[in-house]
Amino acid sequence: MKRLLSLFQLWIFVICIDFAFPVDALAIFSTVDLAGTGHIFDFFDHPSFNDPGWNRGTVTINSSGTVTGGTLVDSDGFSAAVTGGSVSLDSSGLFFGVITASGITSTISQGQGKMDAGKTIASFVGIDSQGFRFTGNAIKAETPSPLMTAVVPSSRSVQGKTPATAFATIINTDQTIAIACSIAPITSISASFVYQTTNPATNQIIGTPNTPVNIGPGAAQSFVLALTPIAPITSTDVRLSFGCTNTNPAPINVGLNTLLLSASATPVPDIVTLAATPTNDGIVNIPGATGTGAFAVATVNVGTSGTIAASADTGTASLPLTIFLCQTNPATGQCISAVGSSVTTTINANATPTFAIFVQGSGNVPFDPAANRIFVRFKGRRQCDSWFYERGGEDTIVGK
Repeated sequence: MKRLLSLFQLWIFVICIDFAFPVDALAIFSTVDLAGTGHIFDFFDHPSFNDPGWNRGTVTINSSGTVTGGTLVDSDGFSAAVTGGSVSLDSSGLFFGVITASGITSTISQGQGKMDAGKTIASFVGIDSQGFRFTGNAIKAETPSPLMTAVVPSSRSVQGKTPATAFATIINTDQTIAIACSIAPITSISASFVYQTTNPATNQIIGTPNTPVNIGPGAAQSFVLALTPIAPITSTDVRLSFGCTNTNPAPINVGLNTLLLSASATPVPDIVTLAATPTNDGIVNIPGATGTGAFAVATVNVGTSGTIAASADTGTASLPLTIFLCQTNPATGQCISAVGSSVTTTINANATPTFAIFVQGSGNVPFDPAANRIFVRFKGRRQCDSWFYERGGEDTIVGK
């Protein structure tokens, strides 16, 4: 049983990567990546006497890194319940922490656990409170999150220390209560962050800032988010963790539940957008493999006046599509500019120009709302520069 407990500590870090896999310099990690249930297998022995063995089982961790449960069985057939502990994962994929089972605490020191770039495999070494040393691997179980989330608008561009606000919604699709649901930024940026519940019918603020809430089965909760910059920020997709203590975090989809944020020391345009499709479901349908679909985007500039370049693309997805757009008459929907791959126009403060986006197919596009999306981008030229900061954006699902 002592050996079993030693392995428990180790398993806590099932979310870490196998030592056989180097940390990916391009991957960014956080403790939330440890959330879920990991399947563990490790070997142990004591340096003072010959008593080798192995452990196997599971360890479950929530999005805050708290060990919430698990069961382990050792090579002698003893089993024990995991009763507590906590672990952390730094931005480079190295993890550390402790886990407790049957009163024995196992420790993985900083740098002795590592997670792979895919965030599913872990390797670790450690020692328990009875002196047993262990080494092993863990594979994170793929447990789909019951949480569905969205953020609107999908981008904000503010001046100085002005809060950039947006609304978010968490839907609990499970048949049980989602407990202590919260929101936190994963991306490291020079800004403070606050979230607070709102009344979904009025968007009026209710509750207390930064206070987790329970969400009932099949229910939704709306929030307002505020990021207040403390220094200039170039256009950055801020990834957010939407998690509850008894669920895995919601999957992250850029443009759907992220916030593109930029901040400038001088006044800047801030283009807030809203897309509308003919079917009012956020999906642009293309008839046949080579047909053309269309949708509209309404905007309002809640910042200063500026020259804006509007364009559209499919983000990181390579899709058989050609996309054109034009500025339109808000009353009639008719194009008032040339139709092309981009439109450059001046958008004054509080102005509300509209745009039409045309999507022509050249092949089949599977219906995959998480991956196949069209991003409409609004970029403003910075003074004394020849390049553009992104000042707003909108995205729409595309399919045939």
